[in-house]
Amino acid sequence: MTRKKKTEAAEEIVTAYKGFNQDLTCRGYQFEIGGTYKHEGDVEACASGFHACEYPLDVLGYYRPAGSRFALVEQSGDLSRHDGDSKVASRKISIKAELTIAGLVKAAIEYTASRCKPVDPESPASSTGDRGAASSTGD
Repeated sequence: MTRKKKTEAAEEIVTAYKGFNQDLTCRGYQFEIGGTYKHEGDVEACASGFHACEYPLDVLGYYRPAGSRFALVEQSGDLSRHDGDSKVASRKISIKAELTIAGLVKAAIEYTASRCKPVDPESPASSTGDRGAASSTGD
């Protein structure tokens, strides 16, 4: 399933991660590091437009680690998100920097850490004592 979102007013810029074949091609389209590209036509996740993933390790579901190349990209213009993972199709894409597998893993850790929320100390869900289980109640 896909969700289509057209941006208005301030253009949304999505930071994402893209996989390529060894020669920096993807679906027959030639890319280069530092390049910016614009898709003509419809933008729909899994169908058309430039695709990349917001969560760095999702890209490994589309490109195998051995024999592929990866990059940090920025997507903008019309956007369409995939419901199954963090894949985003876009009208425009800028290839910012090439990443190694270690770079993808580091980006995944930063992605996850940036979305962590501190626990509210007043929350009733807590773990206490030796081997306590969070909000464990009942018989």
